[in-house]
Amino acid sequence: MKIAIITDIHEDIISLKEALRSIEKFKCDEIICLGDISGFSIPYYNYLKTRNAHECLSLIRSNCKIVVLGNHDIHAASIIPENCPFFEFPKNWYQLDYHERHRLGNSTLWLHEENDLNPLYKADDIEYLRSLPEYSVLRTSGLNILFTHYIYPNISGLKKEFYTYGDEFKQHFQFMNSLDCTVSFTGHTHIRGFFMATGDKFKQFRFKKMKLKSVPVCLGMPPITNHNKGNGFCIFDVNDLSIQVIKL
Repeated sequence: MKIAIITDIHEDIISLKEALRSIEKFKCDEIICLGDISGFSIPYYNYLKTRNAHECLSLIRSNCKIVVLGNHDIHAASIIPENCPFFEFPKNWYQLDYHERHRLGNSTLWLHEENDLNPLYKADDIEYLRSLPEYSVLRTSGLNILFTHYIYPNISGLKKEFYTYGDEFKQHFQFMNSLDCTVSFTGHTHIRGFFMATGDKFKQFRFKKMKLKSVPVCLGMPPITNHNKGNGFCIFDVNDLSIQVIKL
């Protein structure tokens, strides 16, 4: 089985179409999206005239069987997350004004209206986003794979926190174990290339092909959005445990 993994599109329809064209050449069995289809942020992205959240979501819906929510998607669809052990969202969270949410979140949560433009979704787009899970497990004959937007307990990337040390992945590996998973793919960090966490080790790589030598392992994927010129996608061969992270 061969799967393609994409993440962090951020309404960049041009890069998403380029990625899907490239993925076609690999004849994958599945394309999996790790979230943040939404989220065009004025300070970070320079494709204002071509951004199109609705068209990006339409392509994801027609090409991806597994899609998980990212933090920008949760905000765009006004979703109260279910898997957020570090903060209990009030049921009226989206009815509260910005200053009250900022106070309650103690400046540790992303409040996306600070930077994000309205994605201009249709009602059906919002309904679809609200139907998506916050994580998903693909169970194959010899391998169970966990897909999240980021690392447990911050699996949807709602908290302003990034992990770069091996011991910070301890809870994530425990979460994987609870789901009987030995391989995990995440996004969110917009890394130029990919990262690999195994046990107490964390290492970053440029775009390359390699075989996984040990499990459990957590792999962080590059974004589709081209804002940092380090965008790309991943091809994972379940049979021989090889990954190929390809630059767009």
